[in-house]
Amino acid sequence: MTESNQKNSRHKHTIAPSPVANYLLIGAGSMFTATVIAGFIVGYALDYLFDTMPIFFLACGVLGFIGGAQKVRLLTKRLDQQATQKTEDKPNVE
Repeated sequence: MTESNQKNSRHKHTIAPSPVANYLLIGAGSMFTATVIAGFIVGYALDYLFDTMPIFFLACGVLGFIGGAQKVRLLTKRLDQQATQKTEDKPNVE
């Protein structure tokens, strides 16, 4: 193993997520699903209101999918930053 690989392997050790983080990750799936379903419901209501059946239904469903993916990405990014911050705070014991 080269010297640069050894340095990188030392920094890849992370602490296991706390139980609270695990529950937040479970909630991320629910959050994503709820956002997509809400998009489809809003789209259906707009289609019913304007009498244009599949247009708003599909457009709001896609927007719900994009919004849900962004929320999950931000949540996992925040959890990842907290985990790396905890590893940097701990002293290296070797």
